[in-house]
Amino acid sequence: ASAANIKGFDHETRVLLACDVSGSMQVPVSAKSKILLYDVGLMLAMLLQSRCKNVEIGMFGDKWKTIAVPRNNILGNVQEFYRREGEVGYATNGYLVIKDILDRKVQMDKVFLFTDAQLWNSNNTADHIQTLWLRYKAEVSPDAKLYLFDLKGYGQAPLQILRNDVYLVAGWSDKVFEVLAALENGGSALDAINNIEL
Repeated sequence: ASAANIKGFDHETRVLLACDVSGSMQVPVSAKSKILLYDVGLMLAMLLQSRCKNVEIGMFGDKWKTIAVPRNNILGNVQEFYRREGEVGYATNGYLVIKDILDRKVQMDKVFLFTDAQLWNSNNTADHIQTLWLRYKAEVSPDAKLYLFDLKGYGQAPLQILRNDVYLVAGWSDKVFEVLAALENGGSALDAINNIEL
Protein backbone atom coordinates (compact mmCIF):
# COMPACT_ATOMS: atom_id res chain seq x y z
CA ALA A 1 0.00 0.00 0.00
CA SER A 2 1.35 3.40 -0.89
CA ALA A 3 1.18 6.26 1.59
CA ALA A 4 -1.51 8.05 -0.43
CA ASN A 5 -3.85 5.07 -0.04
CA ILE A 6 -3.72 4.82 3.76
CA LYS A 7 -7.24 5.51 5.04
CA GLY A 8 -8.07 7.68 8.06
CA PHE A 9 -5.30 10.25 7.59
CA ASP A 10 -5.10 13.53 5.79
CA HIS A 11 -2.49 16.25 5.48
CA GLU A 12 -3.65 17.90 8.74
CA THR A 13 -3.82 14.78 10.96
CA ARG A 14 -1.44 15.15 13.93
CA VAL A 15 0.29 11.81 14.39
CA LEU A 16 2.86 10.41 16.80
CA LEU A 17 4.54 7.15 15.76
CA ALA A 18 6.65 5.33 18.32
CA CYS A 19 8.65 2.23 17.39
CA ASP A 20 9.86 -0.34 19.89
CA VAL A 21 13.50 -1.15 19.10
CA SER A 22 14.00 -3.75 21.83
CA GLY A 23 15.91 -6.91 20.95
CA SER A 24 12.76 -9.02 20.71
CA MET A 25 11.51 -6.83 17.82
CA GLN A 26 14.46 -7.90 15.71
CA VAL A 27 12.94 -11.26 14.71
CA PRO A 28 11.12 -12.17 11.46
CA VAL A 29 7.35 -11.59 11.28
CA SER A 30 6.97 -15.25 10.27
CA ALA A 31 9.11 -18.33 9.73
CA LYS A 32 9.21 -17.73 5.96
CA SER A 33 9.93 -13.99 6.08
CA LYS A 34 13.07 -11.90 6.08
CA ILE A 35 11.07 -8.87 7.28
CA LEU A 36 11.55 -8.18 10.98
CA LEU A 37 8.82 -7.04 13.40
CA TYR A 38 10.99 -3.95 13.78
CA ASP A 39 10.65 -3.19 10.04
CA VAL A 40 6.83 -3.09 10.07
CA GLY A 41 6.59 -0.23 12.57
CA LEU A 42 9.47 1.72 11.06
CA MET A 43 8.20 1.40 7.50
CA LEU A 44 4.69 2.40 8.48
CA ALA A 45 6.00 5.37 10.44
CA MET A 46 7.90 6.59 7.40
CA LEU A 47 4.92 6.08 5.05
CA LEU A 48 2.65 8.11 7.33
CA GLN A 49 5.24 10.84 7.67
CA SER A 50 5.25 11.21 3.90
CA ARG A 51 1.43 11.63 4.01
CA CYS A 52 0.80 13.96 6.99
CA LYS A 53 2.59 17.23 7.70
CA ASN A 54 2.28 17.00 11.51
CA VAL A 55 4.15 13.80 12.32
CA GLU A 56 6.51 13.08 15.18
CA ILE A 57 8.50 9.86 14.99
CA GLY A 58 10.65 8.21 17.61
CA MET A 59 11.89 5.01 19.11
CA PHE A 60 11.65 3.59 22.58
CA GLY A 61 13.59 1.08 24.64
CA ASP A 62 14.91 2.06 28.07
CA LYS A 63 14.38 5.67 26.95
CA TRP A 64 12.12 7.46 24.43
CA LYS A 65 13.67 9.65 21.78
CA THR A 66 12.09 11.58 18.92
CA ILE A 67 14.12 11.56 15.73
CA ALA A 68 13.91 14.10 12.93
CA VAL A 69 14.06 12.43 9.53
CA PRO A 70 13.48 13.86 6.04
CA ARG A 71 10.01 13.38 4.55
CA ASN A 72 10.93 12.08 1.13
CA ASN A 73 13.37 9.21 1.73
CA ILE A 74 11.34 6.38 3.27
CA LEU A 75 13.91 3.59 2.92
CA GLY A 76 16.80 5.87 3.90
CA ASN A 77 14.90 6.85 7.05
CA VAL A 78 14.42 3.21 8.03
CA GLN A 79 18.18 2.74 7.63
CA GLU A 80 18.73 5.79 9.87
CA PHE A 81 16.67 4.12 12.61
CA TYR A 82 18.69 0.92 12.21
CA ARG A 83 21.86 2.93 12.63
CA ARG A 84 20.61 4.63 15.81
CA GLU A 85 18.64 1.86 17.55
CA GLY A 86 21.20 1.33 20.34
CA GLU A 87 20.73 4.94 21.52
CA VAL A 88 17.61 4.15 23.55
CA GLY A 89 18.52 0.75 25.00
CA TYR A 90 16.58 -2.46 24.65
CA ALA A 91 13.77 -2.48 27.23
CA THR A 92 10.10 -1.86 26.33
CA ASN A 93 9.21 1.33 28.20
CA GLY A 94 6.35 2.47 25.98
CA TYR A 95 4.79 4.54 28.77
CA LEU A 96 7.60 7.08 28.23
CA VAL A 97 6.03 8.01 24.88
CA ILE A 98 2.76 9.11 26.52
CA LYS A 99 4.58 10.71 29.46
CA ASP A 100 6.57 12.86 27.02
CA ILE A 101 3.59 14.27 25.08
CA LEU A 102 1.75 14.79 28.38
CA ASP A 103 4.69 16.67 29.91
CA ARG A 104 5.20 18.77 26.76
CA LYS A 105 1.40 19.29 26.31
CA VAL A 106 1.67 18.30 22.63
CA GLN A 107 -1.73 17.78 20.98
CA MET A 108 -1.95 14.70 18.78
CA ASP A 109 -4.95 13.21 16.97
CA LYS A 110 -3.51 9.70 16.73
CA VAL A 111 -0.76 8.03 18.74
CA PHE A 112 0.69 4.75 17.45
CA LEU A 113 2.99 2.43 19.37
CA PHE A 114 4.48 -0.49 17.47
CA THR A 115 5.80 -3.22 19.76
CA ASP A 116 5.74 -6.97 20.31
CA ALA A 117 4.56 -6.71 23.90
CA GLN A 118 1.26 -6.09 25.63
CA LEU A 119 1.67 -2.58 27.02
CA TRP A 120 -1.92 -2.13 28.18
CA ASN A 121 -2.91 -3.89 31.39
CA SER A 122 -4.51 -3.21 34.74
CA ASN A 123 -1.32 -2.43 36.67
CA ASN A 124 -2.25 1.20 37.37
CA THR A 125 0.89 2.77 38.77
CA ALA A 126 1.46 6.51 38.40
CA ASP A 127 3.71 6.01 35.38
CA HIS A 128 1.74 3.22 33.72
CA ILE A 129 0.65 3.80 30.13
CA GLN A 130 -3.06 3.50 31.00
CA THR A 131 -2.86 6.12 33.78
CA LEU A 132 -0.81 8.48 31.61
CA TRP A 133 -3.21 8.11 28.67
CA LEU A 134 -6.21 9.07 30.81
CA ARG A 135 -4.31 12.15 32.02
CA TYR A 136 -3.28 13.03 28.45
CA LYS A 137 -6.90 12.91 27.24
CA ALA A 138 -8.12 14.94 30.22
CA GLU A 139 -5.36 17.56 30.23
CA VAL A 140 -4.08 17.88 26.65
CA SER A 141 -6.03 16.26 23.81
CA PRO A 142 -9.53 14.95 24.65
CA ASP A 143 -10.21 13.57 21.14
CA ALA A 144 -6.90 11.71 20.75
CA LYS A 145 -6.86 8.02 19.87
CA LEU A 146 -4.23 5.51 20.99
CA TYR A 147 -3.35 2.52 18.81
CA LEU A 148 -1.19 -0.16 20.41
CA PHE A 149 0.11 -2.62 17.84
CA ASP A 150 1.31 -5.92 19.27
CA LEU A 151 2.99 -7.13 16.09
CA LYS A 152 3.44 -10.69 17.37
CA GLY A 153 -0.20 -10.91 18.39
CA TYR A 154 -0.03 -14.37 19.93
CA GLY A 155 -3.40 -15.79 20.96
CA GLN A 156 -5.26 -12.49 21.05
CA ALA A 157 -8.29 -11.13 19.26
CA PRO A 158 -7.10 -9.20 16.17
CA LEU A 159 -8.73 -6.00 17.43
CA GLN A 160 -9.93 -4.96 20.86
CA ILE A 161 -11.59 -1.60 21.37
CA LEU A 162 -11.29 -0.32 24.92
CA ARG A 163 -12.70 2.74 26.64
CA ASN A 164 -11.06 6.14 26.21
CA ASP A 165 -10.27 5.70 22.49
CA VAL A 166 -7.75 2.90 22.93
CA TYR A 167 -7.38 0.31 20.18
CA LEU A 168 -5.34 -2.86 20.76
CA VAL A 169 -4.31 -4.38 17.44
CA ALA A 170 -2.73 -7.85 17.41
CA GLY A 171 -0.61 -8.89 14.46
CA TRP A 172 -0.32 -6.97 11.23
CA SER A 173 -2.19 -6.60 7.92
CA ASP A 174 -2.06 -3.89 5.28
CA LYS A 175 -5.88 -3.71 5.61
CA VAL A 176 -5.76 -2.57 9.23
CA PHE A 177 -6.19 1.12 8.37
CA GLU A 178 -9.39 0.41 6.44
CA VAL A 179 -10.83 -1.26 9.54
CA LEU A 180 -9.67 1.53 11.88
CA ALA A 181 -11.00 4.27 9.56
CA ALA A 182 -14.41 2.54 9.39
CA LEU A 183 -14.52 2.26 13.19
CA GLU A 184 -13.65 5.93 13.62
CA ASN A 185 -16.54 6.77 11.28
CA GLY A 186 -19.03 4.92 13.48
CA GLY A 187 -19.04 1.45 11.96
CA SER A 188 -18.68 -1.78 13.89
CA ALA A 189 -15.54 -3.90 13.73
CA LEU A 190 -17.51 -6.73 12.12
CA ASP A 191 -18.97 -4.46 9.42
CA ALA A 192 -15.53 -3.04 8.69
CA ILE A 193 -13.94 -6.48 8.40
CA ASN A 194 -16.77 -7.86 6.25
CA ASN A 195 -16.48 -4.95 3.80
CA ILE A 196 -12.81 -5.54 3.04
CA GLU A 197 -12.18 -6.95 -0.41
CA LEU A 198 -9.50 -9.63 -0.31
